[in-house]
Amino acid sequence: MKSPVPIIAAILALAGACVPIEPASEGDAGVVRHSATVSESNALIAEVRVSLSRPARVFVEYDNPLAGAYRTRLGALAVDHAIPIVRLRPETNYDYTIFTVNGTGELDAVRGPGGRFTTGALPKPLASVFTSATGRSSQPLILVDYTIAKSGSYYVFWDEMGALVWYLHAQQRKHAGAVARLPGSENFIFGSLYSDGLWRWTPLGRVTKLTGDVVKWHHDLMPLDGGRVLFPMAKERPHWQLAQKVKYDGLAIWDSATGRVEEAWSAREAWNILDPAQHWEGVDSEGLLSWTHLNSVSLGGHGNLLLSVRNRSQVVSLTPDFQIEWQLHGPESDYEFPDPTDRFYKQHTASQLANGNILLFDNGNGRPDAEGGEYSRALELRLDDVAGTAVKAWEYRPQPDIYAPIVGSAYRLDSGNTLVNFGVTEGERSQAALVVVEADANGDEVLRVETTKLHQQMSRYRAQGGIDAIYGETMLRPPTAAVQRPPPVRLKPAVASTFDLYLEDGQLIYAKWPCSLEDVTLPFFLHVIPKKTYVLPKGRREFGFDNLDFNFFQRGVRSQGRCYAEVLLPEYEIDLIRTGQFVAEGEAVDGRDRSNDAPSFVLPASAAWGVEISQVP
Repeated sequence: MKSPVPIIAAILALAGACVPIEPASEGDAGVVRHSATVSESNALIAEVRVSLSRPARVFVEYDNPLAGAYRTRLGALAVDHAIPIVRLRPETNYDYTIFTVNGTGELDAVRGPGGRFTTGALPKPLASVFTSATGRSSQPLILVDYTIAKSGSYYVFWDEMGALVWYLHAQQRKHAGAVARLPGSENFIFGSLYSDGLWRWTPLGRVTKLTGDVVKWHHDLMPLDGGRVLFPMAKERPHWQLAQKVKYDGLAIWDSATGRVEEAWSAREAWNILDPAQHWEGVDSEGLLSWTHLNSVSLGGHGNLLLSVRNRSQVVSLTPDFQIEWQLHGPESDYEFPDPTDRFYKQHTASQLANGNILLFDNGNGRPDAEGGEYSRALELRLDDVAGTAVKAWEYRPQPDIYAPIVGSAYRLDSGNTLVNFGVTEGERSQAALVVVEADANGDEVLRVETTKLHQQMSRYRAQGGIDAIYGETMLRPPTAAVQRPPPVRLKPAVASTFDLYLEDGQLIYAKWPCSLEDVTLPFFLHVIPKKTYVLPKGRREFGFDNLDFNFFQRGVRSQGRCYAEVLLPEYEIDLIRTGQFVAEGEAVDGRDRSNDAPSFVLPASAAWGVEISQVP
């Protein structure tokens, strides 16, 4: 049987190594020599070096038939140039051409020589993320984050086809938080969901800490003019009447010029914590009352601020002088919901649109069964100030439903479409993939990207558009196809069966294409027999084999018609592997029910299919 996944091409240039490129034939544009290298620290950042016979300005055009064509910004007048190249796909060949400009504009450009460079492989935590993309975004770039257990957090740009074209490993951050481009700059400011100061990154991957840990910001940030940043800030204080500590949320402004932090608004002053009605659904954890949990702040249509207060399931509008203007849902709401199914629960990213409507990501935690139960969606509400009502104007709700109990985002794009991020998923209800969708005004998907990291927990806080360039580059030709990153199976299967089986890097890999949900509903058995039984755990020695049975969604992913699962094999020397799937409970095999038979040294009699692997490296 032919392998269900494409074979990955050999890497022509390794990440982590500078690879000099032989120059092409040099024309008469004054180029004395040139070369291209891939960064030692980032496989998707390259540099073209150019030496000229006389001072001139330089730009570079670079392209790949699938990834598109781009032009760098125009450099300064000089003899020697080092031109950064970004917006690159991994393990991809790019042809580049040098242009010299003797005057002031690109119309004066003279076409010079060129060459080729090949980007490297992604870092292991990113390379093992299974990505599947369909459609095309209205955005040239989408900024997302990956938080990967034990690997920290990454900030990533996708191109309009959902292909990864830039990354930054924010090693200091265990959990990715909000990120925003600084006004009038190509740099970004970011931080962790957990408070330990604000940071800045450049498009070339340099990370700088801006504040000390004393700035206890959390969840969101909003750059202001004059080098200031507005953000939620929390304080933990004991409350003697409640006999516990309370986490009080508020808003603060950090001034980069002075380094000072000034509190601008406090939930403690706005609401009475002793009023039980003001608690709504506050979380009590280990003696700490997380009373409000403010998780987003954004600028409204008339200078007001929109706050998403998750533990109150409430959106609050503050006037420019930080007074409560109105409250939507939650305690003391100023608006009623004629249709109860329009209510939202434990939301993220509340924003006010140009038409005055409110857009948010409705996580759906604790949604009553009468209102549809727990599911997540992007929700737009129309507010009627005269009638005091809130009515659904638009929603994106995928089918089947996805339930993202924490994190997530929804942003309206300039195109009129909405970028929706289901930042975590809940098991089989979403087939274990993180999903980002761009949906149009009809709720139809124009782009869908699914990402999964096997064996490690992974989450995504937000997905954002509205960014045209990473480092001043101009698109000359858009990408024509997305390159799927299939499971890393490079060899022929060890066994071709219902599921093809691969042995690679100490793992047993199951792969099937095409694959339906029915193919993975039955549990898998996996019996590993060592060459010497004394290496087994004590509880397994009497049986003579390790029992590594599993359900598919514990170890695998089903996405875009592919099924793929990995199981890490024991490190001891293996004599034989027997694996397959059990029949459905209660089904008869060979005329009788064997679904409850005890394990044995042969394939279980209740196997729907099963194979043996005797040559284990």
